Amino acid sequence: MADPRQVYRARPTEEEIAEVLASRLVATVGTLNEDGSIHLAYVIFLHEEGRMWFETSSLTRKARNAERRRWASMLVQGRASTGRSLMVAGEGTARVLRGPEAHDRNHRLRAKYIKPGALDGVAVEVTPARWRSWTGSVLHEHTQQELEVAYADAWLPDDG
Repeated sequence: MADPRQVYRARPTEEEIAEVLASRLVATVGTLNEDGSIHLAYVIFLHEEGRMWFETSSLTRKARNAERRRWASMLVQGRASTGRSLMVAGEGTARVLRGPEAHDRNHRLRAKYIKPGALDGVAVEVTPARWRSWTGSVLHEHTQQELEVAYADAWLPDDG
């Protein structure tokens, strides 16, 4: 049996992290509600210069929470070209951008995902004070060794 410390402490390489953050994936963003609970939402995102940005309307809860409490976390799950599944999370200060600064960031974000002119809004910049990343590959390998069937064949189909 594998040592759980090895299974859960497996870390992806910097290259794998950068590759996933550059991919066209969605992120889960968490912002702090007034009552202390966490508001979660899926967003498209841009990662540059050690920061993450997402576009939204100034009317959304995530924008209002970011502006009022100036904190957010973002989680991205993806697969590197090495085949390893991994997750990357960043948490830190949040700043709502408006005007030309938001327009510039949103233009770059849209170029990653969206056809020109499809959306308009504010941008939220998240400057993580702490990054965490992990890979499920070691866990999957260990599970595969313990199962009598292929790992992918062990799951029930999505349709119930």
